[in-house]
Amino acid sequence: MSHAVIKNNINRLLQEKNWRVADIDNKIGHGRPVNNIVRGTSKNPTITILQLIAQALNVEIQDLLLEQSDITKVDFALLSDTYTKVIQEIEPLSQTITFTQNNVTLLVKETYEYSLKLQLEYADINFINWLVKKYYT
Repeated sequence: MSHAVIKNNINRLLQEKNWRVADIDNKIGHGRPVNNIVRGTSKNPTITILQLIAQALNVEIQDLLLEQSDITKVDFALLSDTYTKVIQEIEPLSQTITFTQNNVTLLVKETYEYSLKLQLEYADINFINWLVKKYYT
């Protein structure tokens, strides 16, 4: 987990919501953790602080921790193909494994971003299988 990634993600999310650093710090109520992260005085925030920030911003904690790609245009055909293939792969497993909406979304997100990075036209079924095995078997 990189301080620069966390700082960039916080700044991006604040900008998207048109919030100020002080707004989120006041919402959290634990001193000024966001201000300290953004200014660089806190380069290793605790998981508790990151969870509070994520909750206040109404995002998942991974939205703070993972580097966001600079994707501005959605490839709807690829995204649709990704959802279809992920669901086809995990549906048989749903008899024995409980999948949450978040689980499915993360599988789709990882597969979609992987496919975009490799400039694939279709979701890579081998990558999906690898992800499913990695996380669920």
